[in-house]
Amino acid sequence: MNLFLAHTSLHLKRLLRTPAFWTPTILFPMMLYSFFGASLPPAGIYSQMAVGSFAVYAVLGIAFYQLGASNAQDREQPFATWQHTLPGATLPAAMAQMVAAVAFTLVAVLLVLAASFLFGKTPLDLEQSLRLLAICALIAVPASLMGIALSFAASAKAAPALANLIFLPLAFLGGLWIPPSQMPAAVRNISIWTPTRQMGEFAWNAIANTVPDTRYLIGLAAYTLAFGALAWALARRDRQKRFG
Repeated sequence: MNLFLAHTSLHLKRLLRTPAFWTPTILFPMMLYSFFGASLPPAGIYSQMAVGSFAVYAVLGIAFYQLGASNAQDREQPFATWQHTLPGATLPAAMAQMVAAVAFTLVAVLLVLAASFLFGKTPLDLEQSLRLLAICALIAVPASLMGIALSFAASAKAAPALANLIFLPLAFLGGLWIPPSQMPAAVRNISIWTPTRQMGEFAWNAIANTVPDTRYLIGLAAYTLAFGALAWALARRDRQKRFG
């Protein structure tokens, strides 16, 4: 526990000391919502559901860029090499990164909620906002595991490009930019199998105070296990490659 707390404190301090890195990551979803989501007409369900979509977009942005691209760059620094030589350091460090990601995720989602209150036609009420925050903290777990897997799969130079290559198509296919009901049928059939669609369904149902379809519950649980296994396998391969 002490090792985990030490890693968490270190990771948060390192991030807070580089605001030029994390500030755009948490501000961008709020800006996108202010430009596009807030302009949706109040009639119908899309105005409020857009808040959920951009909240999930915030979760993914933190995962891909803070945990994915940034960690891939940190991994090649001398400090990271020394850190990996410490006994029992890998798991506490990964858990600390996930805790930091959840913390920054909640800040990013709060900013989206603030923008919806200031600029949106039909802002969420307190109960809806709390449910959405809780769901975003939950879906940050599989998203973080996806980001950690990316950080071990790519080099420091390749990680940012790979993050964009994966993140942006997944955001589109998941219905975060266009409501699934307005997608072409072929795209909609693919959408239901993507982790981003399943995360979106959790967020939209949290706003509507309903339960997601069973297939999305099972799907997101399966993706969480798959991303966790992939992250573990890639981290193990990285340790063997670098330390033998």
